[in-house]
Amino acid sequence: MILCEFIQDPYATTLGGFSKVTNFFRGALRPPESPLRSHPPLDTHGTPLADDEPGFELITCVRGAELGPRPQVSRGPPLGQWEEFLDTDGRVRDPHKVKEMIFRGGISPSLRKEVWKFLLGFYPWTSTAREREDIVRVKTDEYFRMKVQWKSVSEEQEMRNSLLRGYRSLIERDVSRTDRHNKFFSGSENPGLALLHDVLMTYCMYNFDLGYVQGMSDLLSPILFVTQNEVESFWCLTGFMELVHQNFEESQEAMKQQLLQLSVLLKAIDPELCDYLDSQDSGSLCFCFRWLLIWFKREFSFEDILMLWEVMWTGLPCSNFHLLIACAILESQRGELIGSEHDFNTILKHINELTMKLDLQALLCAAEGIFLQLDTCKELPAKVREVLGMCEPCGPNGQGTGVDAMEEEPLIRPSGSDSAAGTAEGRAASYH
Repeated sequence: MILCEFIQDPYATTLGGFSKVTNFFRGALRPPESPLRSHPPLDTHGTPLADDEPGFELITCVRGAELGPRPQVSRGPPLGQWEEFLDTDGRVRDPHKVKEMIFRGGISPSLRKEVWKFLLGFYPWTSTAREREDIVRVKTDEYFRMKVQWKSVSEEQEMRNSLLRGYRSLIERDVSRTDRHNKFFSGSENPGLALLHDVLMTYCMYNFDLGYVQGMSDLLSPILFVTQNEVESFWCLTGFMELVHQNFEESQEAMKQQLLQLSVLLKAIDPELCDYLDSQDSGSLCFCFRWLLIWFKREFSFEDILMLWEVMWTGLPCSNFHLLIACAILESQRGELIGSEHDFNTILKHINELTMKLDLQALLCAAEGIFLQLDTCKELPAKVREVLGMCEPCGPNGQGTGVDAMEEEPLIRPSGSDSAAGTAEGRAASYH
């Protein structure tokens, strides 16, 4: 039975085999009490789970808002010039304008190596060219001090350090199968593989509490491909991990929270699709787990991921834009799902078969359109607005606790439009 295999071995059953997630899936797959549920959830041995097994809270607070028409948006050209945005000291004149351009069209490949270092916090946006030279010097020394720590551990010492030994084993296994189709990582003696290994081992020294978790190699490989520099890729990885490190924590609370937030958004955007998935025991949206864990890395081509990530690193047009991208993917499949004979197993199979078949540009347009549609809804539920950073967190009664951020000036407008239908400055809370 696919459900049992899914819980027993997520890696072999399509979700990529990330460690520390089994407990999450046991909780995620526990259906809430409902007349629609006629069978008990199973544990890893096929026996019913106890009633106290942790599960998902029910989402019941987001219905009723009447959404207006969804704006049509289009993509723009990539950021193709860099020097024109720098003043005489090499400082970026208008970081927000740069981010807007990146959000709208990505970055030209020739500029990625430089601009990614700003997006990922290696360089402050306010730094001068001379200050950046100092940063490189300091960060290089710091990196190699950490690298020496694990390089200098003898085999005898490592035999008495099970944690470091476990990290090394996981890294060596993952490096051998990460993006091997890419020329930068292909072949058995490729120096790119050694860099991938060394940066991940050094990250264990930088953040020993988290160490290495399967899936982190997927986050590093595009960064290393773009920078082709060991030190720069390490510090860019640390910036990326600042955004997503909670995804890899053993409790998986952040992943559970994101799936709950995704459910909140989907129920507001497309309640019919949400009800259908719920009726097929798929309301937990656990099949989206891999999307959120490593930011769609396995769903798009390598080149598409470079653009998708740089768009999301801008933090525009709202908090949790990656959840709107997930909603756009699900909505693009509603015709295939609703009215079909799908059940939990076949829905899972269908979603995983979308890999490398998705149109990134169309989905980015759709996700932005969804945001603009929600942004202009005057009666948007507080929980939806909270997920998107449109207001302060809800209080116990589900109401916002502070001044409504929707009163602020628009930050991004639909391309080709002069209307103030974009986001608000206080709402563009970046992931940083």
